[in-house]
Amino acid sequence: MRGEEPVVIEAFKVGALPEGSYDHLLEFLRLYRDALQMIVDRVWSINDKLSKKKLHKLFYNNLVSMGFRAHHAKEIYMYAKSLVDSAKSNGGRKPVLRKLSARVDRYDYKLDLDNMTLTLKLHNGCEARLKLVSSKERVEKFKGWGNYELVVKYDGSGFWVSIYFKRIVKVVKPRTAMSIDLNFDNITIAVFNFNGKLLKLKRFKTPHRKILTHRIWVERIQKRYPRSWRFIKSVKKAIDRHGERIRSISWDYAHKVGDLVAELALKHHSVIVLEDLEKLRENGKKGKRFNKRLGLWFYRRTQFCVEYEAKERNLKVVKINPRGTSSKCPRCGKKLAEYEHRVLRCRKCNFIGDRDAIAVINLYKKFISKYPRCGVPGVAPNAPKPNENPSGMQGKRDDAMKNTPTYINLYKS
Repeated sequence: MRGEEPVVIEAFKVGALPEGSYDHLLEFLRLYRDALQMIVDRVWSINDKLSKKKLHKLFYNNLVSMGFRAHHAKEIYMYAKSLVDSAKSNGGRKPVLRKLSARVDRYDYKLDLDNMTLTLKLHNGCEARLKLVSSKERVEKFKGWGNYELVVKYDGSGFWVSIYFKRIVKVVKPRTAMSIDLNFDNITIAVFNFNGKLLKLKRFKTPHRKILTHRIWVERIQKRYPRSWRFIKSVKKAIDRHGERIRSISWDYAHKVGDLVAELALKHHSVIVLEDLEKLRENGKKGKRFNKRLGLWFYRRTQFCVEYEAKERNLKVVKINPRGTSSKCPRCGKKLAEYEHRVLRCRKCNFIGDRDAIAVINLYKKFISKYPRCGVPGVAPNAPKPNENPSGMQGKRDDAMKNTPTYINLYKS
């Protein structure tokens, strides 16, 4: 498992009060926005791919003549290119910038967390000093972290600063492997030692059905007002309320399950094995009903929170191609057939198991074959006998994970 050391990045958003006049700071933000729009307009009309070197040649001297510092100029043309690339890749229109915000390189500011002050180097040699407003508990977390850039913005009521901190994670040497299978209605996790023995098996229910219910309510409202729902204020407000509820449910669950999974992994000193679902949406064309559920599935948020919480605890995370993990026999490798609801059976060796339990076993086996230095290559998990529960625990085979695994409903209505 060689490679670059993982890095944790976190944004520290805080209110800022200018010490003295803030005219120069407002002038800088307006000038920054106008310069950024100018670069966006020019880059938008260029069809060729622009390298960093070419961008520097095209725009650097012009930006410096406007009074910007060297690193201001670099931030402006690189940010403009990213905005244009994002808009074109999504088939959108040319970006029009209205908000007053600016990215500032670490060479153009001085941060003092002890005194909670921030000094910004502006255009034409000007400076602005800001007092950061935050509790000591929030600040203590970032002492000892490295900071590389920040974003300062003005929203009409005051100034806000987002400072980006990062630290290198010193990975804990793994003793076990935790494989995680994500589904619409549940998340199944299993902890194995490197001899293939199952140490822990849990399943967490997801609030996907509740999210789907809110989406159905949105569609009902839209059908009731097919031509005017975008323009009637009360109707639009009702739709927005359901949309906000969907976002809050998914993020709340993702944070909770990420924290619980990372704590369990830390307890067992596990390397976390996730499914590589990067191209899932492109390959998931299985009908209107399935695509509707897929569109509301928050697997990316869940995986992001699991990865972040794991890195916070110095744990290693790897991603494995999930192809075939829910359809191949973990004992002989042959294709499984439907036996009962979410229970599969191998026609060759008579292995019977729950689909989710099979998935986490196969994920572990793929991980061991790809990263043999973490464990013992060629050693398969202890697959149960044909008349045993597919989880490898005691119980009747027809129970299929119903009794022994722990169900935890993280979302309560």
